Amino acid sequence: MKTTVHRPKPGRLRLIRQTLSELPSPSDYSPVSTAVEKSTQLGEDQISATLTSLLSLPQSTTVFANPIQHQTTVTCSEAEIELQIRSFAIRGLIQESEIVSGQLTPAQLIFTGLFGQQPQALDDLDQAELLGSLIDRKFFRVTGEKRIGLNGSATIPYLVATFMQAYPEAGPELAVQYLSTLQKSQRSSRTDRGFSDQRHIGLFLTQQIAAHMNNVAIGAMSTYMRYQLAEKPDFPSAELARQTADFITLHQDEGKTAFQTTYSLLLGRKATEIEGRILEMMGMIQTHHGSAASNMVARYMASLHTVSISDFFVASQMILDGKRHFGAIHNMTSFVRELEQLSAEERESVIREKVLTGGLPTFGHPEISAAGRGQKIQQDPRAAIYLSPLFDAVDSGQIELSDNQLRSLEIVQRIYQIVFVEGVVKPGYKEEPPLRLTPNTDFGAWCVQEALGISDPDRTLLTYIFRGFGWIMDGREQLQLKIIRPVIAPDPVIIPDSEDDQTVPNLVLSVHNRLSQTLNAFTKNWSI
Repeated sequence: MKTTVHRPKPGRLRLIRQTLSELPSPSDYSPVSTAVEKSTQLGEDQISATLTSLLSLPQSTTVFANPIQHQTTVTCSEAEIELQIRSFAIRGLIQESEIVSGQLTPAQLIFTGLFGQQPQALDDLDQAELLGSLIDRKFFRVTGEKRIGLNGSATIPYLVATFMQAYPEAGPELAVQYLSTLQKSQRSSRTDRGFSDQRHIGLFLTQQIAAHMNNVAIGAMSTYMRYQLAEKPDFPSAELARQTADFITLHQDEGKTAFQTTYSLLLGRKATEIEGRILEMMGMIQTHHGSAASNMVARYMASLHTVSISDFFVASQMILDGKRHFGAIHNMTSFVRELEQLSAEERESVIREKVLTGGLPTFGHPEISAAGRGQKIQQDPRAAIYLSPLFDAVDSGQIELSDNQLRSLEIVQRIYQIVFVEGVVKPGYKEEPPLRLTPNTDFGAWCVQEALGISDPDRTLLTYIFRGFGWIMDGREQLQLKIIRPVIAPDPVIIPDSEDDQTVPNLVLSVHNRLSQTLNAFTKNWSI
């Protein structure tokens, strides 16, 4: 029977091509050039000469901004501490509070970042739905694709299965790197043209999304296979591959998006609605890491016009294995397991020592003042944003935690109390205020994934899924302006005015109050 291929109508096809071919307007905010001009006018030749050496860092970014936008006062022991809460804005069009309140889908958020405008409905074309369907299509097709492995051609699920059988403890990032290497080794006449500002913008974007969702599917399949192999180590490769592909196809048949399907793969079972919402919010918030090292690498790779699109993603992802990002989550797991073997008194001593020696994972931040002895300290709100819906789900009975999970999370809660609520006093300096550290995004990510039962090697995948779209946003900006270092101040037009919406500061305060109490914050029907 001949299959009928339904092609878009010419007018709709034109709108699709037009939508995908648009780039955001470049920034015209150039603080270095402006400073050189002013210093020259003032006759400050030395200053002018110094600034001129920085002219290779011209216009500022128009993608992300995370200014201090809120303040709230929390009680830490008997002290009143003012938290200066960092914010998240994308293109100056989407605020953090919109994500927290559930007003946006991933496709709407990503569209705004990629195109510098909020999605619209043009004739019968919904721009967010267009992008969402493109992302889904590139993800779901991976189960049927073939690639040449060490033993000949095979489907991607089969190649992932054989890799996971050989290296069952390997994280999803290694499965992605392995399959990426296989793809690069078999280039044919369809050579990967990589990054270039000479390419057709729409086709180029489509290929970037295809490469990223290919990697997402591979990484997510590897996490699902880990659960299966834990129960049946001798699972035949062909059967493991088939079962994984069927699991993905089932979600597709039920109308699940690519993102929703990855949540189930990440859990090793079908995600409930509340689990999906918790993971989706956490992922969407993590799209933003505008000044992080991985985005810097993405910009650097794009500015060099790397010859392989896959290299753009793999190189950016590899930097996340460092101690500051993915490494912090894995280090927290190791640290908690270490503390579990100690008495309560010994734990307290080890935690305080970690603070004073700078070795405590998931607390502090290298780019913001998240540590101090004064009455003001900066706060990354993301940990609280992740934890709030988890607490709601626990209280409503939608998520139940095991005794082992409760013990681990109680230890982490105690770390929070020692490090931030009580603070740590350096020996011999009892008259000085205690040193306090606020938790960073990895603290909340670790707690949520511990509560959901996600394996430690897989606790970095959700960040990669959404961060990859942030890399594409940065890469697209590089096609117009070579801004290798995203630490340049963002264009003022994308920094929002102070919000009257108190959703985020209220949420930060609520989570702080819950973690500050003596009761286990992760138990059902918790109350102050």
